[in-house]
Amino acid sequence: MDAQLTSRQTRLQEISRTLVEARRSATALPGFPGDLPESFADAYVVQQISRDSWSDDVAGWKVGGVPPAFIEVFGETHLVGPIFGRSVKYAAKDTNADMPVFAGGFAAIEPELIVQLGETRAADRLFIGAEIASSPLPAINGIGPIAVICDFGNNNGMIVGPEIEGWRENPVDPILVECLIDDERIGSREVTDVTSAADRAIDFLLSHAARKGIELPAGTYVSTGAITGIHEAGPDANSRILFGKHGAFSLSLIAATSSW
Repeated sequence: MDAQLTSRQTRLQEISRTLVEARRSATALPGFPGDLPESFADAYVVQQISRDSWSDDVAGWKVGGVPPAFIEVFGETHLVGPIFGRSVKYAAKDTNADMPVFAGGFAAIEPELIVQLGETRAADRLFIGAEIASSPLPAINGIGPIAVICDFGNNNGMIVGPEIEGWRENPVDPILVECLIDDERIGSREVTDVTSAADRAIDFLLSHAARKGIELPAGTYVSTGAITGIHEAGPDANSRILFGKHGAFSLSLIAATSSW
């Protein structure tokens, strides 16, 4: 094997090892481990190495937007990261879910629409929910999308709330989505294009999966992107997320532990 290629692979494996160990031990990192990969392609290699070494099955994928400044650099508008089975929580109407985040690292709450893929697109199901973005890297978003991709898309959990039924058959009325943290209204936005917003995320994930040889069986969840923003919060924060007539749920952020 070419020495340069061997050196590159070793470097990517070392990045993966450090990030995975930080997650397993719930230990914050002072910065990105070593030099950033130069491309999205290499960042996804790190993500795959980490995914293969993680002791949990992938239950879904988050689709996130790339900040405008980085779109010009990399020519990519979206990125993806795995969501693992043990990090998925289910919140019936007006219930509360405890969600671990990395103390000393990055943590945020993101209200999102969640799709569960069916055998056909017509059989896809839609839920209200939230992504819990968290990483051992405190400045992960400031470092940029390369770091986000490397560290599981900056994901550490997902909440699946009540279902929005009949969304494929009938137009969904605009939904006012609101996020409260510690009783303060942090963000709100009315989603007027519910179906097309979800389908854009699905289409991107399907294309990405085809390129990377990733299987997306029926039942796979797709977290379709932050609606009201990326709301940073730390352990002990309490949040309530409302999706108008479609329901609401609450969550509490707790400090991740090495035994989690």
